Amino acid sequence: MSRCKALLAKLTPPLTVFTLYFAVRGLYIPFLPVYIESVTGSYAAVGAAAASSILAGMASQYAWGAASDAIGRAPVAFAGFALETAFFLALPYMGSPLHAIGLRALEGVASAAVYTSVPAAVSDLSAKLGLSVGLATGVARMMGSIGFAVAAVTASAVSGEPSLVFTLSAVLSLLSLPLAALLEGRGGGSTQRGSLHARGLLHFLIILALWSFSFMAVTSVWPNYIASLGYSLGDAYVLWAVAAFGEVPFMVVSGKLVDRGSVKGAVAFSSSALALTYVLYAAAPSWSCLVAAQMARAVAYALFEASTLAYVSQVAAPSARGALIGLRNTAVNAGWILGSLVGGFVADRFGLKAVVLTSAAVLAAPLALTLFCQPGARREPGG
Repeated sequence: MSRCKALLAKLTPPLTVFTLYFAVRGLYIPFLPVYIESVTGSYAAVGAAAASSILAGMASQYAWGAASDAIGRAPVAFAGFALETAFFLALPYMGSPLHAIGLRALEGVASAAVYTSVPAAVSDLSAKLGLSVGLATGVARMMGSIGFAVAAVTASAVSGEPSLVFTLSAVLSLLSLPLAALLEGRGGGSTQRGSLHARGLLHFLIILALWSFSFMAVTSVWPNYIASLGYSLGDAYVLWAVAAFGEVPFMVVSGKLVDRGSVKGAVAFSSSALALTYVLYAAAPSWSCLVAAQMARAVAYALFEASTLAYVSQVAAPSARGALIGLRNTAVNAGWILGSLVGGFVADRFGLKAVVLTSAAVLAAPLALTLFCQPGARREPGG
């Protein structure tokens, strides 16, 4: 019992930070594309703003990760939440596409700081406490999914009040600051290579980028697609919450698969489940079809996100864990930025359903690469 209490005390700060970070995203992410469209009057502006966020994140992911290896996880996480708070305070004053692009770039830098340092802190702590990295990462992401889902349901009641959404988001970001300062993690020490060799790393990064391209091409205009089917923004929040709640058990399952050396199966299945999601989207507009699509999306996203995050945390040398997580996130961001740009362009030229169908076809590439190119050798626990 005393060991359980000690473990809980150690794990509370990173798990709570994960929960708050994703709760904030649950408040504003489903709402932001519609808000930007209402201000700018353009789907292309929605895509460009999303791309600016991802590009800024991509440019800073590795640097934030390396910084967390050098100076510790807490200072980097604290900086990320401080920048995120500034983003929310400035959002109500957005008045043009240029403003939207600049503000979302700030958001991207802030998010990159948090999402490199906090997963690294969870992995550092799990190794210190003798817990498996995959399980710990899966539990942390599970808490994030719960936070996102609860916030999305709550926000559905206030989605017509932009200032309230932004204020609530800013408050939660502020609450995260003292918890971020309590994060434990490495700082200093020489950089070492883990067991993921260059060829395996390249294959893995390409798979990450292709899967993420397909995912973000649809996600960047998904609220607009739901609106085009005749559903309200409140309905979009509910559907997003369905997906987030559906992710909860699969985040832990995904982490456990990595502990057992099955990252290849997890990523391959995630590609198939995401393709099924898009087929169901295209078959909409029935509500039951959309709910089924969101459940398939939940499985797809959980298996991809938790397994790939746990995998890089597991194979990285401890002193380079933040940097490798940053590299993983950079590959994801590269897919996201191209997906956002292509998604917005295709939606403007050919319609929103064309984005969904094209993205489904793209998933054949990461599926094939995953099946025929093993992402890399699993590193045995204990490093």
